Amino acid sequence: MTVTATLDRLGVPATRGARRAVAYALAGVLPALLGVPALALLALGAALCVTRVGMPVLSLVLTGVRWLSAVHRVLLRGLLDEDVPAPPRPRPLRAAHDAVAWRCAAYVVVGAPLGVLLFAVQLPVRLYGLALLSYPVWFRAVGQNGHRGLELTGTFPLDSWPRALAVAGAGLVLLVAAGWAGRRLTALVRLLARTLLTPQRREELAERVHDLEETRALAVRDSAATLRRIERDLHDGAQARLIALGMALTRAKDALRAPEPSPADAAKARELVEQSLGTVRTALGELRDLVRGIHPPVLDKGLVPALASLRSDIESPSLRVELRTELLSGPRPPEEVETLAYFCAAELLTNAARHAHADRVVVSARAEGGARDRVLVLAVEDDGRGGAAPPPPAPGGSSGLRGLSERVRTVDGTLALDSPPGGPTTVTVRLPFAAAQPAGAQSAGAHGKTTT
Repeated sequence: MTVTATLDRLGVPATRGARRAVAYALAGVLPALLGVPALALLALGAALCVTRVGMPVLSLVLTGVRWLSAVHRVLLRGLLDEDVPAPPRPRPLRAAHDAVAWRCAAYVVVGAPLGVLLFAVQLPVRLYGLALLSYPVWFRAVGQNGHRGLELTGTFPLDSWPRALAVAGAGLVLLVAAGWAGRRLTALVRLLARTLLTPQRREELAERVHDLEETRALAVRDSAATLRRIERDLHDGAQARLIALGMALTRAKDALRAPEPSPADAAKARELVEQSLGTVRTALGELRDLVRGIHPPVLDKGLVPALASLRSDIESPSLRVELRTELLSGPRPPEEVETLAYFCAAELLTNAARHAHADRVVVSARAEGGARDRVLVLAVEDDGRGGAAPPPPAPGGSSGLRGLSERVRTVDGTLALDSPPGGPTTVTVRLPFAAAQPAGAQSAGAHGKTTT
C-alpha cells in the first residue's frame, strides 16, 4: 500500500480521488440545500392538484427540478468521474406525467440531507479530527482557567503529555471514521445517481419512438411539400410551355392549310415554328431543372463530382468556393444520404451567396467512424456578416435552415449552426449511415481526397 493510500485510510485526503470527493462535497452542498425548497414547492404543487392550476404548477416545479438534477449530473461527471447519461428532453407542461422528472425529484429530495451530511463529514469533522490530532503540538500555547491546554470538564484539564496524546488518539480515530464515512457516503451518492438519474431502458425506447414519430411526420410533410412543388412547377412551367407549343403549332397548321399558301402565310408559319422551337427548348430546360431538383444525375457518379459540379454552378467573380473532400476509402454512403448532403450543400451555398454577402466559402466533406457507425460530415463555412439563425416555425411547412434541420432529422442526422454577429458562419451537418456495400463495389468518384 502506498503512502497516499495509507493517508486516505487514516482520513487525510491524499490521493486524487479522495481530494475530488472532498471537492464534490464542498461544491455539492448548495445544490443539495436547494432540495429543501424544491420539496416545499413539490408539496405545494401536489396540494394544488385539486384545482386546475395544480398540474401546470407541478409540471413547472418538476421541470425546474430536472434542471437542478442536471447541475448534480455535471458535478458527478466533473468531480467524481461518474458519467450519468442525460435523460430524454422534457416535454413542455408534461413533466407531471414524466417518470424521469419524478426520479430526478426523488434524487434531489434524498440528496438534500445526504449532501449536508457528506459536507459535514468531509470538512468540519475532518478539520476537527485534524485539530485533535495536532493537540500535542499546540496545547502548551493555550490556557484555560489557569491551566495549560484545554479543559475537558471544569475539573479535568488536558494539560499533560499523556492526556494530550490521548486527545491526539481520539483525533486519529475521528479522522479514520470520517474518511470511512466519507467513502461510504460518496459511494451512496454514486449509487443513487446511477439508480435515479440514469435513464431507464424503457424511457429511452419511449423517447426513441417519439423521435421516430416526429421524424416520420417530418418525412411525410417533406414528401408532400416536394410533390406540391413538382406539381406547381409542372403546372406553371412545362405544362404552360406545352400548351403554348400546341397553340403555336395549331396556328402554323392553319396558316399552311391552303394548297398553295401565300408568302405572308408561309412567313407567319415559319415564325410560329421558330417560336415553337424556342418554347420546346425552354420546356426542356425547365424539365431538366425539375429532374435535377428531384435527383441530380451527377450524383450517380458520386458525391465528390456532384459537389464539384455544384461549386462550378455557384462560384462567381465575387464569390470564391473552395471544396475539400476527404471521403476516405470504405463503403459509399447510401443514395438518400448523398442526395441529402448534396441538397444541404446547395441550400447553404445559396444562403452564403444571397444573404451572407460572403466573398469566400469553404465546403468540406468527410466520412468518420467505423463500418457500422459511419457518419458523413458536411461543413460549410463562409466569411460573411454572420448572425444567421433558424426562423421560427411557420404554419404549413418550413424552409431554409429550419427546413434543412428537419430534413436532416429524417435520417437521424444533426445540423449545428455557429454564426456570431460579424461572422464567420459555420454550418455542420452530420448524417449517420450503416455501410452495406463492400469497399470494392464503390464508384471511384466517391472516394479520394480533393482540394480545389
